[in-house]
Amino acid sequence: MLTHSQAFSGFSADDIAKARDFYAGTLGLAVTEENGMLTLHLAGGGRVLIYPKDDHEPASFTVLNFPVADIDRAADELLAAGVVFERYEGMPHDARGILRPPSPDYGPPIAWFKDPAGNVLSVLQTAERTTADGDAAEDEPAADSGEVNLQLSVYPLRQPHLRPAIEAALRAAGEEGVQITVGRLSTFVSGDEPAVFAALRAAFQAAGSSGPTVMVATLSSGVPSDETVAGIQEAAVGEEAGKA
Repeated sequence: MLTHSQAFSGFSADDIAKARDFYAGTLGLAVTEENGMLTLHLAGGGRVLIYPKDDHEPASFTVLNFPVADIDRAADELLAAGVVFERYEGMPHDARGILRPPSPDYGPPIAWFKDPAGNVLSVLQTAERTTADGDAAEDEPAADSGEVNLQLSVYPLRQPHLRPAIEAALRAAGEEGVQITVGRLSTFVSGDEPAVFAALRAAFQAAGSSGPTVMVATLSSGVPSDETVAGIQEAAVGEEAGKA
C-alpha cells in the first residue's frame, strides 16, 4: 500500500532556533524552516522533520545516524566544530570517542553525540575506508565467530514496578534469534557472537525505555548454573569476611 510513499521521519526539540544553528551551522546540513518546524534535507533525498515541543524529552535511543567513509576524519571535523562525543560506561571508546568493535560482526565503528535538545545522533563508518593513496585500507581479518553465552541481570531503578522493564528486556533479546533460559538469579542467553551481542544491545535499550536501569552482563564460553553462581557469590563473601 505504501510502497511508493516518500516517507520521512521526525523528532522534537525544545528550541527550534538552536536546532537550526546546530544542524545547519555545526553539521553543515541543508535545512529549511516552515510553520515553525525544520526539515533536514539529507544526502540521497531523505528528509527529517524537527518540530517544537515545550515538554520535550530526548529519546533514549539514537534518532539519526550519519554513515561516513572515514570515521576518524569525520570525528576530527566534528570535534573541531565543537561537537562533544558521548562516552558510555563499560564501552571501550578511543581517544576521539569512537567505539571500535573487535570485529565487523559486532557492527561498524561508531561515535555518538547529542544535538542541543539532547537527541542522540551518531556518525558511523559503513563504507570501505581508503588510504591517503586512494587504496583500500586493509583491516586485520576478523576472528571466526563461535557460540557465546551471556549471563544477564536487569535491575530497574526508582521504578514503581520492576517486571515491565525485565520482561521488555527479555522480549527484545529473544527477537535476536538467541536461546534464552530464565534462572532464579539471572537470565542465560546463548547463540553465535553477532546474535548474542545484538541481544545484549536490544535488551539494554528495551529495559532503559521504562526508566533508569542497571544491567549486569557476563560473557563466557560456558554458562554456569544458578547453583554455581550462588556458590561463587558465597565464596566471595566468605573471603571478604575472612579478610575483615
